[in-house]
Amino acid sequence: MRTTIRVSLILAALTLGLTSLASAQSREFTIRNDGGSRIQFISDAPLETITGVSSHVTGTVNVNPSDLSSARGTIQVRVASIRTGVDLRDEHLRGDGWLDAERYENATFEITRVEGASSLSPNQTTRVRIHGRFSLHGVTRDVVANARVRLIPLNDELRAARITGDVIRAQASFRVQLTDYNVSVPLPVRLKVANEIRVNVTIRAVASE
Repeated sequence: MRTTIRVSLILAALTLGLTSLASAQSREFTIRNDGGSRIQFISDAPLETITGVSSHVTGTVNVNPSDLSSARGTIQVRVASIRTGVDLRDEHLRGDGWLDAERYENATFEITRVEGASSLSPNQTTRVRIHGRFSLHGVTRDVVANARVRLIPLNDELRAARITGDVIRAQASFRVQLTDYNVSVPLPVRLKVANEIRVNVTIRAVASE
């Protein structure tokens, strides 16, 4: 009897260990073009503040909740989907004199490193700094974004919203200079369009089944 109990305890311990090991592995989370993610571009010039918004966001991130330093991923937005609230301005923005959306279809953020926290705890907001490479108008440069990240395990509320896996929600912000990406602001409009653009990113990534 004692031998049977001892064997059962050993098997239970091994099972728990294997489960823990599996949960510590990197997982793929998918960002779908379903309205759950959003990117905002803000130009704050002396005479005008312009906000461009798109929810046409896609990508994947690979995250080990127990080891954030290993997180990697790519997030992209279709340039032609950005809207500022003025149709003529949007047309100019997409044109070859500005972002040239026909030639450079996407703006892309590639995650290369995460620092500031070592792990994610379920349902807790964690502040981190995300190092990455931002590509726009055919140019790629290193950037660092300040972010808040939250891991939400699958629950009844998510299932009711037809979400089928754990969710990572993240809000991040960084700044870029248009001239760094070979986009020059013509002199007549420099009081209305800033060279420095603040980029705010909100993503909802769902664990792949």
